Amino acid sequence: MSSGLVRETRFTTFDGTLSLTTAHQRPDRFCHLESPDPTRHRIPRGGGYAYSAASFGESSLVQDLTCFNRFLAFDAATLTLKLEAGVRLIELMEWALPRNLYFPVLPGYPLITLGGCVAADVHGKNPYKDGTFSDWVKQLTLFHPQKGYITCSATEHPELFAMTCGGYGLTGVITTLTLQLTELPAPALTLSRYSVANPAAAVDTLSTHGTDIAYSWHDATPGAHFGRGIVFSGRWSQCLKQPASLKFRPMTATSRARLPFSAWNGVTARIANAAVLLHGRYKHDNPETGVLDTAFPFASNVYFHKLFGRPGLRETQFLVSEVNIGACLEAVQKLICDTRAPTMMLSLKRFRGRQTALSMSGTGWLLALDCYRNERTDAFLGQLDELLLAMGGQVNLSKDSRVSQDIAAHTVAGLAEFKRYLFAYDRERIMRSELSDRLGLS
Repeated sequence: MSSGLVRETRFTTFDGTLSLTTAHQRPDRFCHLESPDPTRHRIPRGGGYAYSAASFGESSLVQDLTCFNRFLAFDAATLTLKLEAGVRLIELMEWALPRNLYFPVLPGYPLITLGGCVAADVHGKNPYKDGTFSDWVKQLTLFHPQKGYITCSATEHPELFAMTCGGYGLTGVITTLTLQLTELPAPALTLSRYSVANPAAAVDTLSTHGTDIAYSWHDATPGAHFGRGIVFSGRWSQCLKQPASLKFRPMTATSRARLPFSAWNGVTARIANAAVLLHGRYKHDNPETGVLDTAFPFASNVYFHKLFGRPGLRETQFLVSEVNIGACLEAVQKLICDTRAPTMMLSLKRFRGRQTALSMSGTGWLLALDCYRNERTDAFLGQLDELLLAMGGQVNLSKDSRVSQDIAAHTVAGLAEFKRYLFAYDRERIMRSELSDRLGLS
């Protein structure tokens, strides 16, 4: 496809639950980005790793930004780096690490683009310590087909900047961004593993560990073994002379779904989780964990996702306050065990974030829950929505492809303010996606 031309392409969410064919353009220069009719609905797309359809929609032209992948300028005095939005995380880190530089907020897969990270305001392995992606963005350049190019930051067009970070591409196409880097603390990490009996024990452990990497994994299959898990705690280490490279085979929404059926069910999930727990029990420390291996654990371990096959998976991720986390964990366990829910794994991170657009805000605990799909999955998640409402939780829109407008209104703290700003800023609502249609933002 010539970069300035438009064709029809089928897009699928990474969880495999929603797929549709729509117009698609992959511009590699600004004249191509600007070329479509300025009244045409559109939405920018990065790597395509969101679980929700934030980067495509039925009536929108998808503008794929992966060819906008140039490194533009580096200021050695301030450690700020200006790049185009299509640069992928692995490209950023492969540039930074040999220069003894580091970027603290890295979500779980190396092929996510920087523009996508801004749009979803992603978090890394220790959001309580490092915050979210937008905390490390110094400046953005945004293209809107009816407004042209606008540069914004915390001091220049600050409201537009805030609504773009966590705005899921609905304020325009991010073309360039300037990131704040840090000096690389060390070339490796020592990653310790602690076995815990349940998620409540993980909360206690993570609350007392002031480490650089901090999260937990738990068996979420229903039954007496529910909640057994491992706390991962990492500290920077000089055990390697230089950062190790990352070896992986790229995975996409298409390659993830090549298996025509799902290999996960109640039996296989329990067997797999038991193997993970056994491995964690006998492998307490790994003094030679590379920076990239720690940042991107799913890159070299693709089977968890691939075994969901074409039916896909359901994931939900939400933030609960420190006051409510104990009651929430008890209620989640009771709901899963009472309904024999098709749940597989649960993870916890301590979280701290500032409200921007549709992102999560505040201090609390981030809980992620993965489900394989069967006839009971969506009914269970509907009950989980009611629990979330009762606990005053906040949902992560990028991780859940089925959040309704009603649920979002009660669980996305900034939704009402964002909608007011968006409809005033872009009265014709040029930027649209399936996510914006579903949430009443189109």
